[in-house]
Amino acid sequence: MKSLREKGITLIALVITIIVLLILAGVSIATLTGNNGILTQSKKSKISTELSSYKEQVEIYKQGKYIENNNFLSESLTAGKGNLFYNTQPSGEEGNIKTIIENISDEYLEKMEIIKGELLINTQDKDEVKIAQGLGIEVNPYDIVDGVLLSSNGNLLLMDKNGTLTVPDSVTEIGEGSFANLNGLKTIIIPSTVKRIAKNAFAYNATLEKVIIQDGVEEIGDRAFTHCSKLKEITLPDSITKIGNVCFQQDVMLDSIKLPKNLKVLESNVFSECSNLKNIELSKNLEELHYAALRGTAISSLKFPPNLKIVEDQALQIPSLQNIDTSENNYYTFKNGVLYSKDIKTLVIALSNITKLEMENTTETITSSAFARCNKLISINITENVKTIGLSVFNSPNLKLITVDENNDYFMTDERNNLYSKDGKILYRVFDKGNIIIRDGVENVKQGVFSSGGITGITLPESYIGDRVGDTNMFPELEYLYLPKKVVTFNKYSYPVKTVEVSKENPYLESVDNNQYILSEDGTELYWVKSDLKNVNIPETVKTIKNMALLSVEVENIVLPESIEKIERNAFYNASTKKIEIQKNIKEIDSAAFSTAESLSEVIIHKNKNDISGSPWSNLFGERAIFWVGE
Repeated sequence: MKSLREKGITLIALVITIIVLLILAGVSIATLTGNNGILTQSKKSKISTELSSYKEQVEIYKQGKYIENNNFLSESLTAGKGNLFYNTQPSGEEGNIKTIIENISDEYLEKMEIIKGELLINTQDKDEVKIAQGLGIEVNPYDIVDGVLLSSNGNLLLMDKNGTLTVPDSVTEIGEGSFANLNGLKTIIIPSTVKRIAKNAFAYNATLEKVIIQDGVEEIGDRAFTHCSKLKEITLPDSITKIGNVCFQQDVMLDSIKLPKNLKVLESNVFSECSNLKNIELSKNLEELHYAALRGTAISSLKFPPNLKIVEDQALQIPSLQNIDTSENNYYTFKNGVLYSKDIKTLVIALSNITKLEMENTTETITSSAFARCNKLISINITENVKTIGLSVFNSPNLKLITVDENNDYFMTDERNNLYSKDGKILYRVFDKGNIIIRDGVENVKQGVFSSGGITGITLPESYIGDRVGDTNMFPELEYLYLPKKVVTFNKYSYPVKTVEVSKENPYLESVDNNQYILSEDGTELYWVKSDLKNVNIPETVKTIKNMALLSVEVENIVLPESIEKIERNAFYNASTKKIEIQKNIKEIDSAAFSTAESLSEVIIHKNKNDISGSPWSNLFGERAIFWVGE
């Protein structure tokens, strides 16, 4: 038996041997895999060879296209794994980046694109980044995060010198306001990889002429193409299931539209005021036409699909509309220039060329804006069975006479032909002129009441409490309006008046600074700002800016006081303001706070970016307009 000492020596020798072997193994591994190792260098060489080959093939392809047609523009070439485009491309030709780089690996098919004629790579691999840069291949040049093409000045460079914007097919969503108000944009090509176009994405592009949307896009957001005044051509593939509110409003060069077959709802104001839109093919699956969807178009005839069951207020306010074919529809009947419900109990809308209306005796309900844009309409007879009248029904400017059947139990006229509910509490239309005083007992007035023109001022009776059904467009633009003591709240959109005076007995509202502002009685809520002020200095007591409070304000720069904690929906609606500064105490900004403020290109917020959610709050320019100034 060996002594313990001998065993110890043997064990030490074994340990030393293992250590030596490990050192030798480490040296070998380092030689193979270190930064300068054989395997590492081999990998880098492979990457360099591949990328160099890809870049060379792109250049060869461009040269070939120029030889084929010397009108070919290198900058127009765009390709990804699902698309191919260039300016001299033959009609119907399809392809992708493999058409140009035939041997591109599956790995690089996911990473590489050709944009504006240049090969680029999207990667975070340090070796690929360094090698690509050395070869002149652009690396991560655009702001695309999780498939969303963001609103940024860098992404504006996607537009080439000819005004063509080809969205990369690595994009799944075009971000809010990404390309709004972009000078010189003429053509947009959106690949099938994009599933959603967010709100305001291409709004107010005055030079845009053509939009190609490939099949695969599913949703177009609110106001995405609004006020594109030269847009003549747009394809709407059947893959689209949603088109947002105000999407194409005032695109005055559009003349023909075919709606996607899977579209069930035409949202509010989608084609409103597209004054040259003469032809529209409603999809057979369409079920709903929402508020003002086709208002102000040039359509002369419509055919209702079988399941169209909802036609909302002002959806068909179309001066040129002469006929509605309801022969295949299950819900409506068109008779003598008037659209009724199938049972002829609801009068939906009268066509604009009607001069005298004798509604069917079965009529029980007249829907809101039923006679809007009936500018030739002179007289209306309300038959005996009418029980309900909607908003803005009698706002035809040339209307001279309203008569009520003597057997009607719900409505009456006075000696001056003004129309009231039978109990005198609701006023539907006045024909008075000048400074008018509404008679005592009236509690509500409907929209369109004061449409006869010639009214300069209105004094409401102390009985007036405000319309609880709808509170927009109740009053025309006046010199003066008196609000009595029972008015609890109001929306400025209802009161586009130069001067508003609030009764001193009103316990809910107060006018301050010579009637320049209307606040809640405790001073914490701002309801109304005089639109023609040279400077806006909101009182320091205000914590909440209410809906429409700064409607149509003309001041270019507004600094909000530190007291402001909340800004409600549409607070700056149609304001001419270019710059707003918001202080650190702000806690909540509604998602549509800056909607339709077309000039608002700078919103400075004295907070860190993550301290308040919802940015950019429907600002037309998206995140390009939001500037964070953290403490």
